[in-house]
Amino acid sequence: MPRQDPYGAPGSGPQSYGQQGYDAPPGHGQQGYGPPPGYGPRGYAPRPGYGQQGHGPHPGYGPQGHGQPGYGQPPGYGPQGHGPQGYAPQPGYGAPLPPGVPRAPKPGVVPLRPLTLGDVFNGAFSLIRSNPRTTVGLSLVVMAVAAVLTSLASAWYLDDYTAWMDEVLVDPAAVDPNAPLFPGSPLTFVLMFAGELIVYLGGFVLLGLLAAAIGMAVLGHRLTPRQAWEAARGRIGAIIGLALVKLAIQFVMWTAFVVATTLSFVLGVVVGVEGGPAAGIVVGLLVFLLATAVVVAPSTWIWVRLYYAMPMIVLERLGPGQAMARSWRLSQGQWWRTCGYWLLTLVIVLLVGSILNMPFGIAAGMFTFIDATATWTVVASAALTYVGTVLVYAVTQPFSAGVTTLLYVDLRMRREGLDLKLHEAARAGYEAGPEIYLPEPRT
Repeated sequence: MPRQDPYGAPGSGPQSYGQQGYDAPPGHGQQGYGPPPGYGPRGYAPRPGYGQQGHGPHPGYGPQGHGQPGYGQPPGYGPQGHGPQGYAPQPGYGAPLPPGVPRAPKPGVVPLRPLTLGDVFNGAFSLIRSNPRTTVGLSLVVMAVAAVLTSLASAWYLDDYTAWMDEVLVDPAAVDPNAPLFPGSPLTFVLMFAGELIVYLGGFVLLGLLAAAIGMAVLGHRLTPRQAWEAARGRIGAIIGLALVKLAIQFVMWTAFVVATTLSFVLGVVVGVEGGPAAGIVVGLLVFLLATAVVVAPSTWIWVRLYYAMPMIVLERLGPGQAMARSWRLSQGQWWRTCGYWLLTLVIVLLVGSILNMPFGIAAGMFTFIDATATWTVVASAALTYVGTVLVYAVTQPFSAGVTTLLYVDLRMRREGLDLKLHEAARAGYEAGPEIYLPEPRT
């Protein structure tokens, strides 16, 4: 059955989003997903230039409205080019447009068309600059709470370590040779592990809160921290569930890497003793590469295929399993592109995090060097570690969330024609909420 064009005149059919005639997908509606508290006429003020009173027709848009005669659509847009099978992007993205072809509107941080690398990263930076109260402010609040336990545990471990160093320096012979390699009580290590887990989950909750803000920033709406919380608070359980699944995948990846490294080293040493150093190096390297390809590569492949699940949980109101299944389907054929963006984002985050955390680490080390046995130095070092951790997350998490959510929007533009729906929302000027990202009902 041919798929009807949902982007006709407003109110023309049940698939016209934002109108009274829209029939929501099963599970959505009065008992499912509706605009959360705080969204509505007072929550979203259309950007100046959009709406019935302030909207001037975009070049190529006719007076009849979207999809009517007089509307100058870019090549490939329209009923016959819309959808995963026939969607043809506007030619020449990133290059000058041919004469007579209208540019895609840009009501928010990115243009409403399939995005380039520059669009995604510039949009992520623009989001932080244009709405620091929500992006950086939310990050500071969430991570300030999440990082408390890990900072306290680090302080207790540092206190145990300095006490152990005192014993070594005063009387090395009195040190028990059977003592653990790393000094510290079991409770300290348990608290350190629990603190790191809380920081990890707090980072995922923050990504979920920011996903709603970023999704609406595409349409030029600046969500307040309260509105972002209202949009995502009902999804916290699903966000934590997804975080735990991804943590399990990461655990498998790192465990496999450690096992592969240990196995290659042991075999390399054995072969090196019997056949010479050169043979040991060659065998060890081959075993490491083989073990990595067999165990680590599939884990990385799965991780990338689930990359888009987080924004889906918040913007599409899906559960963890549904979000992972949809991310798996939507990312088919996009593995290398997604992996490239992910790795580039990871490099930027690690570089910026290292630069920001460096002065705090140096200062903490100086306090310890001044007097490692004094209580005030331990407290000062822990406080600096806490401030550095919160600051790093406050700057890097909004950028990571921006890249992930914008890539999700881009992929839906390419696969599902989401840009046409966003065009209509921007052109009509109605106060669209996060429900604009709900998938179309299947016909």
